[in-house]
Amino acid sequence: MNKEFHFLDDGGEMGKLMREKDWSLTPLGKPEGWPQSLRTTLNILLNSPFPMFLFWGEALKGFYNDAYRPILGVDGKHPYILGLNGKESWAEIWEDIEPMLKVVTDKGESIWRENLLIPIFRNGQMEDVYWTFSYSPVKDESGRVSGVLVIVTETTEAVLAERRLRESERRFRELANLSPVWIWITDNDINIEYANKALLDYVGVENEAEFTGQVWVDVVHPDDLALVYAGFGKALEKQTGFTLEYRVINDFSKKYEWFKVLGVPKFEGGEMVGFIGTGMNINKQKSFADQLKEEVSSRTKQLADSNLKLEEMNKELQSFAYISSHDLQEPLRKIQMFSEVLMEKEFDKLSSSGKTKFEKIQSAANRMQSLINDLLSYSRTDTEKRVFETVDLRSLVEDVKNDLGEELHKKNGTITLVNSIEVEVVKFQFRQLMYNLLSNSIKYSKSDVPPVITIKTEVITNANSIDEKLLKNKEYVQITITDNGIGFEEQFSKKIFEVFQRLHSKQEYVGTGIGLAIVKKIVLNHAGVISATGELNKGSVFTIILPKKQ
Repeated sequence: MNKEFHFLDDGGEMGKLMREKDWSLTPLGKPEGWPQSLRTTLNILLNSPFPMFLFWGEALKGFYNDAYRPILGVDGKHPYILGLNGKESWAEIWEDIEPMLKVVTDKGESIWRENLLIPIFRNGQMEDVYWTFSYSPVKDESGRVSGVLVIVTETTEAVLAERRLRESERRFRELANLSPVWIWITDNDINIEYANKALLDYVGVENEAEFTGQVWVDVVHPDDLALVYAGFGKALEKQTGFTLEYRVINDFSKKYEWFKVLGVPKFEGGEMVGFIGTGMNINKQKSFADQLKEEVSSRTKQLADSNLKLEEMNKELQSFAYISSHDLQEPLRKIQMFSEVLMEKEFDKLSSSGKTKFEKIQSAANRMQSLINDLLSYSRTDTEKRVFETVDLRSLVEDVKNDLGEELHKKNGTITLVNSIEVEVVKFQFRQLMYNLLSNSIKYSKSDVPPVITIKTEVITNANSIDEKLLKNKEYVQITITDNGIGFEEQFSKKIFEVFQRLHSKQEYVGTGIGLAIVKKIVLNHAGVISATGELNKGSVFTIILPKKQ
């Protein structure tokens, strides 16, 4: 090509294609023969950053620039339509665009179309494409319309996005109107722009259009208006969501009911334009909450009264413990002391009947002493200070075995701790617990069979499945004490832990009926549980479960 044709200089890819094309093989001929009007128009077209297409001459041959090139896609019309007549280039849409081109070529008028659907072949297939474009006449040197300049923008994405938005809004409104809760939209000034059917029905408005603006001020309780303004205002300032509870009048009942209203910021193009939110009727919950508050207040008062009574009972218990340890025991000790003196010095002077009666006096006094001591022990399990410490069960059991050595020796019995464990307990209380249980096993052994007592321990993590009062996912220690004594009937498995409950007469077995009640109280003090199973003449099993660490 002759380099003097500067109108084809630059122009990127399309400028290069036009310079390299052999125009002599086309009806247009070589560029040196092209009219000045065509040259000028092509120079403007090639150097424009805006998509342009030029139809030229009677055959409406096509020229386009780099900005227009992406519109043609790949595997489509580019580059073969360069210089090709319009009818052949745009065969698939010629019926649509020819009438518009004739308006320009025949009448010399410009036309404008916005978001017009004109499918084209590109990317190897026919595609629905939306365009916003203008057709303008290009006149030659004689003033005759020789070409049509097309300035075009593809708006497919914008049209489809708007269509999706409208469809989304349609679905939103459709779903919102089916919702039983309020759904609403406001602008930044809290003017209502949209309200769903549930909200409109509640306030007695038929048409979404009387319910716009700040009409909500007419339905919100006057005492709650300041709260609403403050809540919306703060959310607007910080561009955050909000949660408010306020009263709204029910158009049907003419009564105010409580609603919980939640809102989130609404953004368009990165700018906050209002709020979108929901409202839920919480009147029943509020009423229930008020009732619950009253109930809690009442129960709190009852609890306070109970605590006062409990304090009084504790005081009485402490008084009882004092009387038991001082006032009751003092005359009892004198009875025991003088009985012993009389038995030592006057025993021979008594008749057989008198001797028997004195022996019964001494026995009754001793039983009374044991009863007082056990009652004191029972009361102290509640009143004494609890200091928990980690102890090795073996040392504690050995200590108790030493105390029970004489009884064990008399009955030729054995106490075996199969496996020891460390546990956090109030040491002196737990020692008493073990003493009471082991001494019971010795006491209630068979007359002709040496007592055999076995203690086993294990750590368990499923304590809640054994007793629902125990915590889940917490380590517990299970201590099992088994003996081969006289046992008991299963129906008494819970009764034996009650105060003064005895399954045998005091003539058969000495005791006050308080020992196992003390055991149960100590277990409860350690946040544990105790159970017992037995079979008559075959022995008993006591199972204690308590936290490994308090």
